[in-house]
Amino acid sequence: MRWNADPILPGFDWARIGLRWAAKAPGDPDGLLTASLVRHHPPRRRRALLYVHGWSDCFYQAHLADQVESWGMDFYAVDLRRYGRNLVDGQMAGWIADFSEYDEEIGAAMSVIRAEHDEITVMGHSTGGLIVPLWVSRHPNRVNGVILNSPWIDLQGSAMTRLIAGPVTRAVRQASATSVMPLASHDNFARSVRREFGGEWDIPFEKSHGDVFVVRAGWLNAVLAGHSRVEQGLGIDAPILTLLSARSDLSASWNESMRGADTVLDVERLAAASVHLGRHLTLVRITGGLHDLVLSAPPVRAEVFAEMRRWVRTYL
Repeated sequence: MRWNADPILPGFDWARIGLRWAAKAPGDPDGLLTASLVRHHPPRRRRALLYVHGWSDCFYQAHLADQVESWGMDFYAVDLRRYGRNLVDGQMAGWIADFSEYDEEIGAAMSVIRAEHDEITVMGHSTGGLIVPLWVSRHPNRVNGVILNSPWIDLQGSAMTRLIAGPVTRAVRQASATSVMPLASHDNFARSVRREFGGEWDIPFEKSHGDVFVVRAGWLNAVLAGHSRVEQGLGIDAPILTLLSARSDLSASWNESMRGADTVLDVERLAAASVHLGRHLTLVRITGGLHDLVLSAPPVRAEVFAEMRRWVRTYL
């Protein structure tokens, strides 16, 4: 694997992962699809953490890498196919028909990390927080711990619920896989974090690529299948830390109190669903937390990182 300077984050390295078995979709370029692996430093420790991003996202939270390394772990992140560092013009952004297809890039990233480390913890945010436990459940005894940041492990109460309620459910099931679903966009989370709207963060273009991310029927079916698997029980054998905001605000209209709430998912439903992940679960609720808890206000994310550090030191 060839490492180069990362195009998004100064001081980070980046390498492409060729996906030999990845299924093509309309708009995909000729040749291999790719994923990307990002690291903060060359290997320095025996323990490592691999981060998996959420929907319409990529890895850009450099301060998360700093925190992880302060715990004595090397940090890595993967940008999945058709996201972030891999997304090219014409591709169906974020498209996947089955989350098990991500085994290729996650497995490749794990192999790279395992060659230099004895222990690996895996972390997922939002949709990545669904992808990660599903992967871990299919690959037992591969990781030492699982950290989930507002994982999308239940549909009820989210904006998606309104999309598939009632007769629309049949439309989702019967539509062609790549059909775009008529989901109204109220991205209050973006407003809560972006500097231009009064937030704290400069969001890289690679995160959203000009708002090309749309919900397609096949992708939504993959999400629903993942939720069904969680409900049946994943039986994860490693310790799990699930972090959630203390409250949700799923209102369509913006209000300033959204700067201290999850505006994407119903945290009460997520908390209830967490018990199906595995036998060893730690659940922490964060007052004032955003949907991406590590982007919350400084005193709130300090609490988030303190809870992560305490759990790592206790169980890993």
